[in-house]
Amino acid sequence: MAHCGVLFMDEIAEFAPKVLDNMRQPLEDRYITVSRARVHVRLPADFLLVAAMNPCPCGGGAPGACQCNDAHLQRYVRRLSGPLLDRFDLALLLSRQSPSAITRPAPADSDAAGLYKATRLRIQRARQRAEDRQGCANAHLTPEQLLAQAGLFSEQARYLLRQFMNASGNSLRVHDRLLRVALTVADLEEAATVEPAHMAKAIEMRRGLDRPDAIKALA
Repeated sequence: MAHCGVLFMDEIAEFAPKVLDNMRQPLEDRYITVSRARVHVRLPADFLLVAAMNPCPCGGGAPGACQCNDAHLQRYVRRLSGPLLDRFDLALLLSRQSPSAITRPAPADSDAAGLYKATRLRIQRARQRAEDRQGCANAHLTPEQLLAQAGLFSEQARYLLRQFMNASGNSLRVHDRLLRVALTVADLEEAATVEPAHMAKAIEMRRGLDRPDAIKALA
């Protein structure tokens, strides 16, 4: 039902492990297969997965408010398997906000409308750059197509990625996702090539997935 749309999984760590494992195939292949006794049906499932979770099982997060010990936290984090996390491009770690930050005045409607329009145009231009260059969005590039686009990545950007991969021990799936995100960052900036700053931004935007202990240090 989320095909060509957004699937939002709130409290993703509370889903059953079997449900989460079943998400891996459609995230990778963009289709699902429904099998019954004599019928096998393949349905399109190209969607954007957005998920949210608390920093700990009790939801407190901040020192003094959290009632979880290290064992509770580790069990909570391990509910999300490595292969599933490998299929996420971005991870945003949110810290506890003060009441004044939450209640600050909202921007005027005219300002919000102007920001929305400018952001939308910027995204449209970036998507068009990708379409003109390779005939599809960056997210749809296969590993073979990424290899064919190797000339778009500067030697310094490739070196930074190699250094990160050696230090983090991430999978080849993460390697390719970082290439796609870095290419998208460069397209948003209308840059002709992917430079170290673009690669560094791609790495930083998924850093929460590479340091699970950072969830504990949010406060």
